[in-house]
Amino acid sequence: MKRKTLIILSTLVILSFVGGSAVSAFTVNSVDGVWGYIDGVTTTSNYYPVDGLGYAREAVRAPLRADQGYRLINTVCSPIQNIQPPWPNLDRWTDVGVTWTGFGSHTSSCTNAPGLMFSEFVYQRASGGGFCSSTSTTDTDCDLLAIEIVNRTGSSVNLADYDLLMFTGDREKSTIALSGTLANNAVYVIVNYRAQSSVTAFKNLTIANNNDYRPIVLVYNPGGTHVEGARNDRWATGPGDTPYSPSVYSDWDPNVQNLSTTDENQVRYGRDAYLPTGSTTWQSYSAEVTDFAQQSGFGFDGRDTAITPAALTPFFLGEFFHYNNQVFSTDDAYKNANPLNYVDLTITVPVLCNDGSTPDPASFTLTPRFTLDETTNSAGTCIYGEEGDVPCPDKVSIDFVGDTNPTFVCPDGTYTVNILGFTTDGLGTDACWESYDEDAVSAAFITQEDQDNEACLWARIEQPLADISVGKTCQQFDTQNPYYTITTSNLGPGFARSVTLVDTLPNDVSFKSYTSQLITSSGTINQGTCSASGQTVSCSLGTPLLDYTTDPLAKWVVRINVNYSTGTEIVNTVTVSSITADPNLANNTDTAECNPTGVSLISFEAEQTPEGVLLSWETASEVDSLGFNIYRAEAPYAEQFRVNPSMILSKAMGGTSGAFYEYLDEGMESGKTYYYWLEAVDFALSKTLYGPITAE
Repeated sequence: MKRKTLIILSTLVILSFVGGSAVSAFTVNSVDGVWGYIDGVTTTSNYYPVDGLGYAREAVRAPLRADQGYRLINTVCSPIQNIQPPWPNLDRWTDVGVTWTGFGSHTSSCTNAPGLMFSEFVYQRASGGGFCSSTSTTDTDCDLLAIEIVNRTGSSVNLADYDLLMFTGDREKSTIALSGTLANNAVYVIVNYRAQSSVTAFKNLTIANNNDYRPIVLVYNPGGTHVEGARNDRWATGPGDTPYSPSVYSDWDPNVQNLSTTDENQVRYGRDAYLPTGSTTWQSYSAEVTDFAQQSGFGFDGRDTAITPAALTPFFLGEFFHYNNQVFSTDDAYKNANPLNYVDLTITVPVLCNDGSTPDPASFTLTPRFTLDETTNSAGTCIYGEEGDVPCPDKVSIDFVGDTNPTFVCPDGTYTVNILGFTTDGLGTDACWESYDEDAVSAAFITQEDQDNEACLWARIEQPLADISVGKTCQQFDTQNPYYTITTSNLGPGFARSVTLVDTLPNDVSFKSYTSQLITSSGTINQGTCSASGQTVSCSLGTPLLDYTTDPLAKWVVRINVNYSTGTEIVNTVTVSSITADPNLANNTDTAECNPTGVSLISFEAEQTPEGVLLSWETASEVDSLGFNIYRAEAPYAEQFRVNPSMILSKAMGGTSGAFYEYLDEGMESGKTYYYWLEAVDFALSKTLYGPITAE
């Protein structure tokens, strides 16, 4: 049985409607999804093979070598239009036996199916009968090899736009860049060192002796501009007019995505990795001859039947797959890492309104981003999964970039569709697509190596209203490590999408670094990014922020670490916003007034006692100090509760001397860890927060 593990990020509760009134159901028809480009890199469209010789499959290849040898002549005078094995074939080639007469001066007058193509090929078995890879012209262990290319395009061709791929029996390749200009009806000859003396007409390019060459492919690659989002990226039911077929090259051009409501769409990458017998070092086959099924990648199969979910009720969107095979994602020649980082998925969801009418627009489009955190395939401590997992599992996360969930309009209002996350099982013994388990939905999916990992994607229709609010505090501004804490919450009723905040720092403060975390009832993860330009700090969450009713602990907490050198009072205002309609803008800003001269703190400590947690702190001075409050929480970014019923007044109020304080927090639960903060309040009611410290 396949192991499936989820990181639970959020608990989602199906909302009931006020007064228990019945709600008409929407109609969601069959769902389709199409993968975009890996890492957003558009693969160069004009990179493709134009002709080939020999099989490229390890198990069934037709070697371009024999006991004696042969000379093949292209009697059809046409390239292979759709590169499909087997090569060569009797319809295209004639074997005239090993002879070198006339090689290099192809004179066929046929003009059908013009193109640049292989016209002749000679293989002559070495008299020594052994294996060689030398550059000697007299080594009798080396086979003789020669290739002729003819230009039937009707005009001159710049050969610098073409590469010759020479594959070996181990499915590795050498790339030979051609050069020069080839006139129409002229030929270009490539020989190995041993064949130099046999080609009497002329020879254009000499390659190293190697009697293990198998398939040979001529590739159009103008200017060497072929780029990939990840090493050897490919698509199934994406490029061309038909789904993927087991051809090595039929899927090299992924620019045209072929939409399908029934076929699973896949995106793959990487080169097949294998461990040679008796070796401990992993090797890889060449990218071009790696079987599609041996690559890693993602798949999505949208639901095929219509359903009628009510608003705010989760519904099954489709199956997600992570084909987690061990692959090489680096280039052997240059050791440049080129793995898959993310792929955007465009999901089309046809919707009908509650009254059966067609909304505007009729098809709803979601564009989530699936990010892959690829871990090491070696033994050791794994970041994800369980103890003993080897190779280490990986993590796939759902992220949202920009306005990924546009709205659609029905007669009774404006709606949107939000993806809730992954599940791997339903309720009880149900499969994940049969029922929705609100306690097991997650925006992250932990996947095992060397297997096909499956999960279900769930979504819900909701009205796009979200009342977001923000709070900001100054912390430790009388120390060398001052920072602001900015907390954003969502009062609902729906998810807040594309949440951003803008904080303009005062002149006496400069940006240093940041942390950005998403907190839910199921835990805390690093989520969101920030950037600074001058005094302006801008942050984006990158995923929807759940509403309070769905998860009362959901919040986005950004810590902005700053540099601060003066002792004057500073005022700082932060503003948050989202693309979701906000019914209350009054709570979208907050101001923090920091007065570092109020209290100079020497220490703040927590000690376990039989009666509870004894908190103590000492000040060096308390200029403008009014008093203190103590806050407690069960996690660093969980909701904080004030411990003291009334303010603890300053003992050195307004003075330059300090004082020592103690406070006993009673009734703590044994075996738990608690977090404490000390809040200093000055005469202007400005507040500075210190902590947290912990007590177990």
